[in-house]
Amino acid sequence: RTIGGRAYPGYGYNSEVGGPILKVPQGSSVTVDFRNEIDMPTTVHWHGLRHANKDDGVPGVTQPTVRPGGAHIYTLSFPDPGVYWYHPHVREDIQQDGGMYGVILVTPSDPGYFNAVDREEVLVLDDLFIEDGLLVPFGKVNASFTVMGRFGNTMLINGRDDYRFDVRQGDVTRFYVVNVANVRPFRFAFEGARMKRVGGDLGKYTEDAYVDSILIAPAERAIVEVLYGAGLRVSELCGLDCHDVDLDTGI
Repeated sequence: RTIGGRAYPGYGYNSEVGGPILKVPQGSSVTVDFRNEIDMPTTVHWHGLRHANKDDGVPGVTQPTVRPGGAHIYTLSFPDPGVYWYHPHVREDIQQDGGMYGVILVTPSDPGYFNAVDREEVLVLDDLFIEDGLLVPFGKVNASFTVMGRFGNTMLINGRDDYRFDVRQGDVTRFYVVNVANVRPFRFAFEGARMKRVGGDLGKYTEDAYVDSILIAPAERAIVEVLYGAGLRVSELCGLDCHDVDLDTGI
């Protein structure tokens, strides 16, 4: 992965730092053929899913660790709509911080479950600890900070420090926001736009609420709908009817 014009090593699922988004319909099930090709034991924990305990990916509780070169079959079910995510449950400080995480979107069987929007996007919030152009290492045998990791000094959206996308004024986008940082909470907002919080960890809220910003803790999810109005910067890439959104990911 490249951050600030410099390449950094990492881990990933399917060779992606930030694994593939699993978009599945409510009520479906999938089988995941997992093979461990990294240099340490690992598992996959399917965070927030209400499914069979044997597939939850907690070493020593629901399954043994998958050794390097080993494999494991997970069978997942998705009874509830909403946004979930997956990550290791072994040395999260190294593996998750290195890029082993991914998002699960469970689309509701009821087409009227959410409000109508023009677009849907996933935003993954994260941080990295970089000093003198290098990733600050973790303990080789044991975690050298807390069990889950440490605060970083470089803020990332979808694995990038320069993430951006273009929108049309007057459109509404539903964002599925996931905090995959090991320990850092984020406060996020959309400059020049109006944000409505419509859901969280387990799907839709009973009532929508307009908010100026949202504080999201590690592993927490938020579902928001954003209306783009006046005051957004005009993009040089797509003409006068297209605008950029700046995301404030600091706290």
